[in-house]
Amino acid sequence: MIAVAPEIDWIRKRTIESAYHISEHVIRCLMAREVTIQEIEDAIASGRIIEIHRHPKRNASSLVLGYTGKKALHIMCSEDQNDWLVILFVYLPSRPIWDDPVNRTEQGREDMGENLQHCFFCGGNIEHIKVGNFDYRLEGQLYVVKDIPAGLCVQCGEKYITAQVSKKINALIEQGKFVTTEQVFVLEYEG
Repeated sequence: MIAVAPEIDWIRKRTIESAYHISEHVIRCLMAREVTIQEIEDAIASGRIIEIHRHPKRNASSLVLGYTGKKALHIMCSEDQNDWLVILFVYLPSRPIWDDPVNRTEQGREDMGENLQHCFFCGGNIEHIKVGNFDYRLEGQLYVVKDIPAGLCVQCGEKYITAQVSKKINALIEQGKFVTTEQVFVLEYEG
């Protein structure tokens, strides 16, 4: 049986009804103020499906391209077992993966040292990027590492770093090679 990806009318209906869940990836985008829930809903309302992604062990997903004002958003959507929409991740399409909001780049994969080509979680293709900020925990402490070379799954957004990069990060932390500190805002959800 081939998994059927959600269609745009169903995605819009679920969004209007607030019958959706968002993933941790989306929460990270909200916290970074890259996007708001209203912008996601607006982009889905005006959006269209530009790609369908299938995985043998998971539901199929639809990549929606929509606009909120002049800002283009890509929103990966799937359906859960209870007929709810799941918004897996949201991002602004840009290089090195996208030439423009509709067309992917033709650049070849760069060697990531361990030749990781497919995501463990969804099977999507891995692209080599430089991550602006990467949260890293060591012995209960939160660290932010900037400009880290990583692999990014173009399907689900999972990030990977090599063993060599991990060891270098640990060494920098242990040596106290911090360039700055930043204030961290903590929210407590009361509901």
